[in-house]
Amino acid sequence: MFRRRRRGDDASTPADQGPDESAAADGEPAPDADSAGDTDRTGGPYDASEVDMQEARSGRIDLGGLLVRPAPGMKLQLQLDKRTGNGTSVLLSTDEAAVQLVAVAAPRSSGMWEQTRLQIGEDAKGRGGRSEEANGPFGTEMRVVVPAQSQEGKQVFQPSRVSGIDGPRWMLRATFLGKATTDASVFQQLVDIVRQTVVVRGEAPMAPGDVITLKPPEGGQGEAETSQAGPSEDGPLQA
Repeated sequence: MFRRRRRGDDASTPADQGPDESAAADGEPAPDADSAGDTDRTGGPYDASEVDMQEARSGRIDLGGLLVRPAPGMKLQLQLDKRTGNGTSVLLSTDEAAVQLVAVAAPRSSGMWEQTRLQIGEDAKGRGGRSEEANGPFGTEMRVVVPAQSQEGKQVFQPSRVSGIDGPRWMLRATFLGKATTDASVFQQLVDIVRQTVVVRGEAPMAPGDVITLKPPEGGQGEAETSQAGPSEDGPLQA
């Protein structure tokens, strides 16, 4: 099903069964994310061109721009832009942990994650928090702590781990929250969900940074929440 080349493989040798068919819509080869900067897509997440879409939809929730496979018992919440009605991000959560996924269009020739990390750092500083770069499961990640308000109205400091994964003409941003920032096994469970995600960018022209539109899942799988401007692209989402 998956035809992703692994780091160091010869370009003519498939990593799994079948040829590597990752290509841009105009026929030019899509850039390999392993050479796109400080990210590593070995083992996923995947581009729609790298999978059998019929098989990929089996067992996953179809959100249009993303196919996701949440763990049993996990809640799915779609964030909608009130002005357009379009889905902008999805939050997959348990009682104690969550991961927010946002997919955006990216330039063909280079990754966006390096620039996005700078924006995350500036935003954290502007909010009175702090951030630092560290090694993560997808390459360089950002570890962020910012002030937030608890349900009781008290000021607390909210930690998050933010990964950016550069793919062919897209970047998937995963923000890990709650217990995922302190419990390795919970974090790994959410990492596995991110790895199983398929990004469906489509062939329409998009400006770098444009959010890849999501749609509510069929059959009432999850719930939708509207917001005036959609989720922040520069800071963590409060779960």
